[in-house]
Amino acid sequence: MAGRREIVLDLGGESVAGTVVDPAQPRGAGVLFVHGLGSDRSTNIERAQALADTHGVTCLAIDLRGHGGSSGRLSEVTPTQNLADVVAAYDALAGQPGVDSARVGLCGASYGAFLCVLVTAERDVARLLLRAPALYRDDVVASALGRRRLADSTTAPTFVSALRAHQAPALLVESERDEVIPHSVVQTYLAARPDMAHIVLPGASHALTDPSWRAAFERIVVEFFADL
Repeated sequence: MAGRREIVLDLGGESVAGTVVDPAQPRGAGVLFVHGLGSDRSTNIERAQALADTHGVTCLAIDLRGHGGSSGRLSEVTPTQNLADVVAAYDALAGQPGVDSARVGLCGASYGAFLCVLVTAERDVARLLLRAPALYRDDVVASALGRRRLADSTTAPTFVSALRAHQAPALLVESERDEVIPHSVVQTYLAARPDMAHIVLPGASHALTDPSWRAAFERIVVEFFADL
């Protein structure tokens, strides 16, 4: 059974807390889990544990700055800073013992999915899973999170270009009854990457509040990263 250990990443005097899940028999792959806005790494740790136990994938689940055990105030943190958190965590995972840096994937939810797409412009992400992904305007990424605004392809051209440029396998998981992310955002993602796989979780809300929805998503995670 996989073991867990806590790590803290230093970002210029600020910190990002994370949990590494080490499989009993690592097979070289790694997956970084990134939560959504106002959440933390707690639910992702269970998904990471399942992936490590089933397929020997080394996993890292983090708290973005302004969340959980990481430093910073949520009202003051910017997407640019949180992007730096994810890049630093990606590099930390790629440097873990037994992890092949060419076999690191990302799994992000909502705001975390938005950040994961931006990471693909800076790192060679081997596989990308996006759950209920958000989309924000290019002109607010350096502003405090309170100023974020939902976008479309015309107001987020830099983001859409990054999404379109990523060539590795990708999967978008949509909640059928998502009360936060409109279907039009999902359509923007799929239009940018027509090759991206798309799964709809029947009846599911944005936050997957029902245990059956969380279990269904965990199965999707384990299957999608099985051959990473």
